[in-house]
Order: sequence, then C-alpha cells, then structure tokens
Amino acid sequence: MAQVKELRAQVALAGAVDKETAAQEHVNTVEAARQSLAKASNTCVVDGRSMDLARYELLTRLDAALSHRWKLANDALDDAAQRRIESASENVVAKRHRELVGEHLDSAELAWIQSRAAKAQEDGIELWLGSREEAS
Repeated sequence: MAQVKELRAQVALAGAVDKETAAQEHVNTVEAARQSLAKASNTCVVDGRSMDLARYELLTRLDAALSHRWKLANDALDDAAQRRIESASENVVAKRHRELVGEHLDSAELAWIQSRAAKAQEDGIELWLGSREEAS
C-alpha cells in the first residue's frame, strides 16, 4: 500500500511538472509576442515618416491585450509552480512513509525469524532432554 501511495505521488508530481513546463512555454510565447510588438511600436514611432496613428493605436491596444495575457499566463505559471512544490512535498512524504513501512517490515521479519529460531532451539532442547530421559 505504501508503494502504491508513493507511485501515485510520483505520478502527481510528474503531472505537475508537465503542467508547469507547459505554463512556462505559454509565458515564453506571450513574452516573445510582446517583444515583437514592442519592436513594431518602436518602428512606428521612430520611423522618419509621419506617424500612422491608426497603426499606433492598434499596436497600443495589442500591447494592452498581450500585457493582460502575460499576467494571466504568469499567474497560471505561479499556480503550476506552487502545485509542483506541493506535489514534490507529498512525494517526499510518501517516499519516507514507504521507507518507514519497509524498515518496520524488516524489523518485524527479523523478530519473526528470531522467534522461530528460538522456538526451534527450544524444541531441539526438549527433544534432546526427552531422548536423554528415555535412554536412562
């Protein structure tokens, strides 16, 4: 049972890591889009020609939308990172529990073996004493 609990914790951790990786990739994609948009805005403003206000307004609105998407993506990344940390903690606890159960089972098995050996020794002594009484 402890091994099953540990395996479930490992699967949950792997899933949390995958979700965090996907969230990081989404953040990177949005950041790349924001950087491209910033370059386009700079080109629009710095260009030696007269300023295209319609294009500048569109770029400004896109920047606001991408800023909002970036915030949402960053929040999702933070949540995914928190879930990964929690899953990692649960994994450590499950692993330690399995190790403790294993240690307890090893101790119980050793005690059982020792009791069986002691019983076998007692039976041997009783048989030896019984054979000596019969011989006398």
